Amino acid sequence: MKRQLLSLTAVLALSLGAPVATRAQTLDLPFLPPKVEPQDLCSPAARAAEEELVVEGREAELNDKLRIRYISRDVLRLQAEDPDRWFDFIMALIDWRAMIDIEFAGNDALLAKIKLYVDAGRIEALQEQGLIDQLRKSGSQVTNAQKVAMSHYYANGIGVAQDEAIAESLLLDAAFGGNSDALLNIARRALQGRPVAGWDAPLDLTVTLALGGMLGQMNSGVCASAERIAREYLRGDVVSRNPDIAMAWYRFAADLGGANAAWRIVEFHLSAEADRKDNAEMLKYLRLAVERGVAIQESQVARIKAASNVTEEELTQILGYNYSADDGTDRPQVSKYFQLTVNVDADMPEEEGTYLLYLKELTAIDAAPGWVFTELAKEITVRQGLWAGEAEALPLLEEAANRRDPEGMQLLAKRLLRYRDDPARLNRAINVLEEAVARYGLMSAMQDLDTLFRCQAPDAPRLGEADLWQRNYRAAQDRSVTISPTDLMSLDPFKKPEMIAQIQSQALEERPDALSNYLQRVQMDPWSTDRAFRIWAARTNASDKAMELFAELEFSLASNPAERNIALELFRRVYLNNGVTTALDLAIALVEDNGRDPAVAEEILALLNKSANRGEGASIRLMARLLEGRESGQAIYERYAQAIEDRGDFLALTYAIPFVSSDKIDDYIDRAVSQMNCTTKDTDEVGEVYGKLGLADGSFQWRQIGLAVEGGNSLAKLGVTDQQYALFDTGAAATQIEVEKRGLEAGDPAALRSLFALTADPDLPGYDPEAAAGYLSQMLARGGSAEEAWVVSYYRKSAPELRRVIEQKIDIAAVYQKAAQAGDLSAKVEYALLLRDQAQSLVDLQESARWLQEAAEAGNTVAMVEFGQVLAYGIGVPQDRNQALVWLQQAEEAGDIKARDLARLVRLEIPG
Repeated sequence: MKRQLLSLTAVLALSLGAPVATRAQTLDLPFLPPKVEPQDLCSPAARAAEEELVVEGREAELNDKLRIRYISRDVLRLQAEDPDRWFDFIMALIDWRAMIDIEFAGNDALLAKIKLYVDAGRIEALQEQGLIDQLRKSGSQVTNAQKVAMSHYYANGIGVAQDEAIAESLLLDAAFGGNSDALLNIARRALQGRPVAGWDAPLDLTVTLALGGMLGQMNSGVCASAERIAREYLRGDVVSRNPDIAMAWYRFAADLGGANAAWRIVEFHLSAEADRKDNAEMLKYLRLAVERGVAIQESQVARIKAASNVTEEELTQILGYNYSADDGTDRPQVSKYFQLTVNVDADMPEEEGTYLLYLKELTAIDAAPGWVFTELAKEITVRQGLWAGEAEALPLLEEAANRRDPEGMQLLAKRLLRYRDDPARLNRAINVLEEAVARYGLMSAMQDLDTLFRCQAPDAPRLGEADLWQRNYRAAQDRSVTISPTDLMSLDPFKKPEMIAQIQSQALEERPDALSNYLQRVQMDPWSTDRAFRIWAARTNASDKAMELFAELEFSLASNPAERNIALELFRRVYLNNGVTTALDLAIALVEDNGRDPAVAEEILALLNKSANRGEGASIRLMARLLEGRESGQAIYERYAQAIEDRGDFLALTYAIPFVSSDKIDDYIDRAVSQMNCTTKDTDEVGEVYGKLGLADGSFQWRQIGLAVEGGNSLAKLGVTDQQYALFDTGAAATQIEVEKRGLEAGDPAALRSLFALTADPDLPGYDPEAAAGYLSQMLARGGSAEEAWVVSYYRKSAPELRRVIEQKIDIAAVYQKAAQAGDLSAKVEYALLLRDQAQSLVDLQESARWLQEAAEAGNTVAMVEFGQVLAYGIGVPQDRNQALVWLQQAEEAGDIKARDLARLVRLEIPG
């Protein structure tokens, strides 16, 4: 090389590698960590980071380091979501960070702005500003990482005149400076057949230097570096994907004090196959993870989570037993692709937090969009309670509506419905929702309007307005697909293609229920690839709600005790990741699984208590039912009266109404109605409340409202869904044959084979010999040895009727002969058998034997058996039982059962 790389760590790491083999697009490089003695090298930094973050139970204090972290996260999220829409606000965030982060100010801030211009598609504006040239001319101030980024822009002519020479020069400078990203970029280009001129190091050395450069110095940052190497082996981009090597690097980081790495090893054993699980190692690293404060999940976008102070015993109890004897299932598992963490919430919610303080600071920025005010209002109501925080949240939602945030408008309308007896506020709610639909296209607001007029208005049901919005919303096809777990798995794309397409479309929109449903279908599809598993698992992993719903599906679909145990284990891990939002669902699963066990019962009540303290009525009701006979409903209400007053949901409020004072009843009913879904369950719930209070008029009105609900009082015993009612007798979906015909018209070459397979099988409803023969003719007309070999392999196995039709259209013997002469061994065997089946003379049998001998001598096992039979019985050749046994024994050694049986018969026929 022209310049020498000085990296002792990289050179040391190179000596750890083994011989390298290359394959398409990736490099098989076993780059393993050095052996180290366990020590707390990373834990001082981890402790410092823990002090900077705020966990439950500590006083909230927002410092600059946390501000920088929140700002960085918001910039990443907004640029991924819609960089052009949020351009001005992202610029303001970059400037804000530059003011408080000395290391970021200057070239890093400039590079961040360049990336924003690019992501927003404002390439011409970027070129006019000349920011990239300005960055390159910074001279010695430009870091290697910045050179790598600039290299990409110059190579592709993005925001600057395209100049491959400058691009490669920048990349080489960064690589010779030891930058890992530059080295990986050079390696990636080499694997793609686009080597960088001026770099003459071997590929394996280049990648080794890159990974060694990532490792860097043996200091407090080595754990994060080792985890990055592990991720490279999990990603499989440059180096071939190898989970075992990735786990070796996680162990290396964990042994040096890494909390996140220790938890990753726990996760590995929880999701590994039965023969890979090791309970002893899992518990060892579980203890280390707990001692170090467990892990903080950096990928969360809703808010930065912090782990509570949880003991090893508590964590072990939550996780339950790690089932290593899980060989009672053949179902594929995508859980090993999840990246879960720990977020154990305290028993009571905290009213303050650093994220809330950060959001308050964001609202002071002039360019702050409406969603900032919406997010702050949501954070206040989550922490203080929906009703306790209402006075502070309402003005924020009004400001969000003024700043044109559709979600804020929708939430504002819901809050105003608490005051539905005030005509001004009711009309304001209607106007806000109509504006969200008409101006901003928020389709779910149409469903809110239907619910308002059908159920929530004081004079409901107002069917004229309700039916209008119901029709509009139905036409928008925005409603999430509702389907049972068993129906989900048995969906046929040729009977209900619309439902499958809708689930997939909504999954791409990242709706939690659709994500969980689609991941379940991907998991159960035998044709799914490892890449599909990773993509959809990562999408689902990014949503706490989707993970919760997926865990529910796994629990519902478990078909034996082993699958139930595995599903419950996943449910516990999802609870650890999500926190209290999943407590109720885990409690229900535990009741179903083994609620009779006193230890499990105690755990169930603890989970329900956490959820009930946050005003979740379903948890309060389940607890009341479980403790029936031990505690009265009044006692349960009194325990959670303040939680219901501050943050009670629909079920909590309707549960409380019979126990509250008379001056609270109307207010609680209005609160409940403002949160209800317009279903017969909810209308019956409110009607029962009036019935318990002895108010006949109110009970009758809610019975009338229930009768006006879409679909009415469905007969649940029938088990027919609304969508199934709607599709009845509307016309059959396209059959598989019709779909393949469309593919053929669109030029799909594989469609011909599919059409032949669908029409050539007498056991299929589409059996049509004439059509099948026609597709076969079209296939042969296209030419090509692959088509001929495919035809040869199928024809002789076809039904007699189909073979007769094919013979009328095609000289099939000529096709066989041509394929055999081309050297295809299978074709030689098939042609030989065809000649024997249709033999009209000794010459045909002799020719058949010749082709079988050729194929047998070339190593085809089927040909060995058939040729052995020919010799044994003298079919077209002189009989020779001894030679027949030679061929049959060869085939038997290759594992052919027919050869073994035939050889036994031949031996019996040999004299003596």
